[in-house]
Amino acid sequence: MHVVRTHKGVDDKAYCWVYEQEDPQGNVRINLSNDLIVITDKALKSNITTIGPLVLPPSEQLLFLFTLIDRKIFNPKWKPYIPDFKQAFKHFYINAGGRAVIDDL
Repeated sequence: MHVVRTHKGVDDKAYCWVYEQEDPQGNVRINLSNDLIVITDKALKSNITTIGPLVLPPSEQLLFLFTLIDRKIFNPKWKPYIPDFKQAFKHFYINAGGRAVIDDL
């Protein structure tokens, strides 16, 4: 079992994507930033990039490597190869609760 956790708190946009704020009537509210989708997308891409080499079969890793080398040497306009993660697992479980929650599940 592999668990990958990404911390994006060093990025100001990520650090402030959810925060408590008091409105003019004195009610404390939770606000979400307009950058929520962008920040979540970056974190998910980072997680997938990190876990890919741990779970993908060698055939997918080699295809990715060869495409990367071809793009660097021959033609940078070629599309990057997107590995088929279905060969590694059937489901993603995204959890912010930590490893203890995943272990219990």
